[in-house]
Amino acid sequence: MKKLFPIIAAIAVLCSCDPVAEMEANIFNLTNEDLIIEFVSSKESRRKNLEIPKGEMRLFEEVYDVGNDFLEPALYYYDSVVVKNNAEQILKIYKPNDTGKNIYNIDDYWFLNEPSKRFFKYVYEINNEDIE
Repeated sequence: MKKLFPIIAAIAVLCSCDPVAEMEANIFNLTNEDLIIEFVSSKESRRKNLEIPKGEMRLFEEVYDVGNDFLEPALYYYDSVVVKNNAEQILKIYKPNDTGKNIYNIDDYWFLNEPSKRFFKYVYEINNEDIE
């Protein structure tokens, strides 16, 4: 009986833990040219650039969080998302309230896959039509 108590206690502790969620968000360049995606924020530490060659995908964000059971890309940190080509020409500017296909509209334009419980994989595709 004395050996059984630590096992039962360990099981009780493990079962009462907060849920852990993981999220991976990728951007897939399906255009005919290499792209630079600039995430613009008023906070210098939040700004980031992704260089995505044509036909390739790059990781935008990866999150591991204790206490949540659902995660999605945190685009609310960014004032705008600017898509450029290698010549630094602006091809598209996304703003949070723009209509139509918009990187900020996660529910409608990001593909979500949940390969395991509380692990969420998102993919946003940029096509030629999006930057014309």
